[in-house]
Amino acid sequence: MENTADIPWGALAPSGLFKASVERARKSDSKVWARIASWLAPDTVDIETLGFRARLHPKDNLSEKRILYNPGRFDPAELACLSAKMGAGFVFVDLGANCGTYTFHLASQADASARFYAIEAQPEMARRFRFNHMANDFAASIQLDELAISDVAGEITFTVNRHNRGESGLEGDGEQIRVPAISLKDYLADRQLSHVDAMKIDIEGQEHRILKPFFEQTPHECWPDCLIVEQLLATPEKDPVQLALQHGYQVEQDLTRNVILRKRKTG
Repeated sequence: MENTADIPWGALAPSGLFKASVERARKSDSKVWARIASWLAPDTVDIETLGFRARLHPKDNLSEKRILYNPGRFDPAELACLSAKMGAGFVFVDLGANCGTYTFHLASQADASARFYAIEAQPEMARRFRFNHMANDFAASIQLDELAISDVAGEITFTVNRHNRGESGLEGDGEQIRVPAISLKDYLADRQLSHVDAMKIDIEGQEHRILKPFFEQTPHECWPDCLIVEQLLATPEKDPVQLALQHGYQVEQDLTRNVILRKRKTG
């Protein structure tokens, strides 16, 4: 893949037939036009999407492809729910940040009191996140941590899926690399996060692996008020939604693929 990090944002904006097909796909929210646009697409595209500037790589990452061609289809209920929860001092943890869609969409609406903590273990995706961050002028504080959250600490194996980088993770097929890892409990403690308003976890089926010790070892007041995870109905023993329900969370919205959960208040 060509390194475009030194090319300023905007220089790779859509043009010609590709630009026209992208505009049609977005205007009509059409999968057909998105497919046509994808046939014409270059490797790298600069565009404004979901409220922020981004340099996207639609050919090797489904998430980037979605927010390029059909941004209105990208987790609209989840993003709307989180936007509605934002207030003074809002704290959001984006575990499996990818190119930054959740973080940057929310940060584009947040004031300077908001804090965002993005976690991305894959070096290439962390690089893309950093570029997209620099392409914008957010008031909120955004911290990127290039590491994995796991049930063990130290250096661990991480598998990179070069066909769809969003499917990279602690398990799977692909190129294996070594990355630093830390538990979720220790991550929050190291960042001095005694309260988290919302957390999105998208780590390719490994949510149960990190949430089980987190719930068992971390005080209730440190658990996120709002938790967004993908439910795994085919493997209920690994389903993070059922695990959260067992620890007192309640379903706020069941969106079939993802579930928005809220922490039960105590006292």
